[in-house]
Amino acid sequence: MLMEHFLNSTMVLSLFDIEGTTAVRQIGNHHADPCNSIDTYTQILLSTIDQIYHSPVVQSQDFDSTAELANLHNTRGLIPYVPGTSFQTQFGHLFGYGATYYSYLFDRAIASRVWQNVFSENPLDRETGEKYKREVLRFGGGKDPWKMVSTLLSAPELEDGDAEAMREVGRWKIEDEVGLPGRH
Repeated sequence: MLMEHFLNSTMVLSLFDIEGTTAVRQIGNHHADPCNSIDTYTQILLSTIDQIYHSPVVQSQDFDSTAELANLHNTRGLIPYVPGTSFQTQFGHLFGYGATYYSYLFDRAIASRVWQNVFSENPLDRETGEKYKREVLRFGGGKDPWKMVSTLLSAPELEDGDAEAMREVGRWKIEDEVGLPGRH
């Protein structure tokens, strides 16, 4: 997710301007995606239904996955539930990802914060890239990610990765949606 920010940076795209024109520098991904917010909202809705389907409520004898989906759409959805449909039976993420689907939005919030606080001013800065390599990449998944993010963002409140750290990330939201104009 962090790399999407780099791929939308005109400064990074200018590296591919082998002819030295300014056209590549002006390209970027600056179109306004009218569905961007709907996509994010849909992910929130899907993560909510995932949480319902992986909660103790499913152990009830009268649990009805379609009724739960209909209720969610009718109370929180942008589009009301369409009777007679069973979308959840075709949504592979519910059994392929398990209860971790919601973490995609959480990870987007972290990537957004890293981009904004670490790379956005100058994504080509060697010192910043070295810091990212030194604090994150060199461990190859062998170090607690909360400690790495905490160090990278100079945010000691994240180091333990506890409930308070998760609440803090939740407060960040997704600061700079990829695809919106004026970010890079």
